[in-house]
Amino acid sequence: MVKALAISLALFAQPDELPVYEMPEVIVTATRLSLPAELSPWPVEVLVVEEDEVTDLTDVLAQSVSADVRSYGYEGHSAFPILGGILASRVLVLYNGVHMNSRRDGVIDLSLIPMAPGDRVEIVKGPLSALYGSAAIGGVVNVIPSKKDGLAARFTATDQWGMNTSARGAINWGILGARVTGSYLTNPGFRHNDDVMRYSGGVGFWIAPTDAFNIELNTAYTWRQMGVPGPAPDTSDTAFVPPIFGDSLVYSLYDRQADKLMRGNLKTSFGKQAFSGYLNLYAVNQDFIYDWPRQGRWGEGSYTELVNNQYDDLRLGGDLQLSAQLARRFRLAGGLSIEKEMLQVRGIYTDSAADTVIWDYSWDADDSHLGIWTELLAELGVFTPSAAARLDLSDRNESFFSPELGLSVVPIPEKLKIAAAYGRSFRAPTLNDLFWPADEYSQGNPDLVPERSQSFVLSADARPFRFLKLSAAGSWKDITDMISWLPFEGGIWRPENLDRVTIWGGELSSSWQVAEGLFSGSLGLAYNHATETRTILTYSSGTETEVDTVERQAAFIPPLILKGDVAIHAWQGGKIETAVAWTGERINYYPDYSTYPEIGVIEKIIRPSLKLDATVSQKLFNLLTVKIGVKNLTNDQTAAHFGGLNDLDYPTAPRRFYAGLSINY
Repeated sequence: MVKALAISLALFAQPDELPVYEMPEVIVTATRLSLPAELSPWPVEVLVVEEDEVTDLTDVLAQSVSADVRSYGYEGHSAFPILGGILASRVLVLYNGVHMNSRRDGVIDLSLIPMAPGDRVEIVKGPLSALYGSAAIGGVVNVIPSKKDGLAARFTATDQWGMNTSARGAINWGILGARVTGSYLTNPGFRHNDDVMRYSGGVGFWIAPTDAFNIELNTAYTWRQMGVPGPAPDTSDTAFVPPIFGDSLVYSLYDRQADKLMRGNLKTSFGKQAFSGYLNLYAVNQDFIYDWPRQGRWGEGSYTELVNNQYDDLRLGGDLQLSAQLARRFRLAGGLSIEKEMLQVRGIYTDSAADTVIWDYSWDADDSHLGIWTELLAELGVFTPSAAARLDLSDRNESFFSPELGLSVVPIPEKLKIAAAYGRSFRAPTLNDLFWPADEYSQGNPDLVPERSQSFVLSADARPFRFLKLSAAGSWKDITDMISWLPFEGGIWRPENLDRVTIWGGELSSSWQVAEGLFSGSLGLAYNHATETRTILTYSSGTETEVDTVERQAAFIPPLILKGDVAIHAWQGGKIETAVAWTGERINYYPDYSTYPEIGVIEKIIRPSLKLDATVSQKLFNLLTVKIGVKNLTNDQTAAHFGGLNDLDYPTAPRRFYAGLSINY
């Protein structure tokens, strides 16, 4: 579990209140100025990892009512977020300020970012291209590793013979400090070819010879290997025939995936409040290997091909920031970001019987881009207006200007904050979209332009009583020039800027702590009315194709999400916790070829789902914590993700029990 902080009113707490945890007095993501959260025009949520069963960023984001996060299996399997109705490729994920989204396909797998006790996650629910550039359309998620002194370790085992263990140690000694993390996870899965194994490690060092100067070096490595069973086949037909490479439970018994994520950065910070800055140099390398069989044909015969796809994505960059306090009431920041991303792709097709290579291809692509930005904030009594702007230049696509305007008002100090913000944002085309090599079926499009968006958010945070915090927000988001693949001249598929999504949404949340922390909890609701304008294929015959434009409910996005949790300190050192999540109906669309060459549309629905988790824990000697729990207590079997038209989609992991032991010193 994680601690959810109503950070937008963090400074409203009175000194005589009884905090259960320390709350950071500043946020570092919603504004580059590292200011108190009450000055941010965007809604911000902060989640802090406790010393329990949280394994990676998937588990943390799943606690937020703003996020719909679903894994393709047990812990460690691939997972991607929908944040505020915006899909994963348009949500920017940072690790300590460094971009993690790959330009290969625009996303980062959340399960490749393990979490350690004490780590903090800041979720900014608004577009931040004015500060961070591409992909920040739906918001920004920033993981901030803890440097707090101490040792934390945990071990968890499940009734499915799964195991997860991790440890974090940090020490601050004079001007020196160090942090070491490590984790190991293994799970056999609940279907055939559903196993996963992952390990990670990280080391960080810092030195601060003066209050106005410090240097920090961090490195981390994550490796994962897992099976990819695909969706569940539909066995209801009495004439059911298992898939060629699968069985009655999975579409593939042989698809395998391996991932490596390496990151490192060297950061130098200098100055104090009057004038300060930093220079951050970083490198991120993502390797992705996918092995799968397919039925091949040559002449009159057929054979089985073994396909090995390899992707190597390397990003090198630097981020320079300078900030200053002007005339006591004004704060100004500015800087520039430079990145170079290089992608190498190789595919090897082998005849499994003859053990000979049929086809060996490779291609590569790169992109260099520069971002120049500035931010200004004024503290004018109860009013805090702010403005930011950024110009992004790329050698592969057109430049983009991202402005942002915001206003934070605190009419009743320590009781009420109201904020409004507007911003333009963008997502650069992926390298796959731009440079996919041309063949007889498909090709990339180097003439693509960035996807564009504009958003407006109005939010309010209140603390009517010392034990109760309330938050509300309403938003409007409009994304245009969205990239979609369709067949055009000669029937060749290529990407074009064709589509649009408009989302009207709202969010309500509350959190409470009563009886001196003996009873605490939270309850949240998120609603998103998402409409997509899509260009779809309506006719295809040989090289002749026809398309049409339709407006409909946006695919994949649940209109309503409800989440809540309750914790009761029922006895000395003992705690009972429950968490519930209800997700509304989701829809997807598939082409209907039954009237070929005319092509229709078939809708597929995933019904609402209800998940309930529960844990009981006991603290011993103020050092150890023993915990037992159950996930998906009701054994809800609603599909987690859409598959194809004629299958049963990707199943949800069934009920499972676990027990764990953690130490925090």
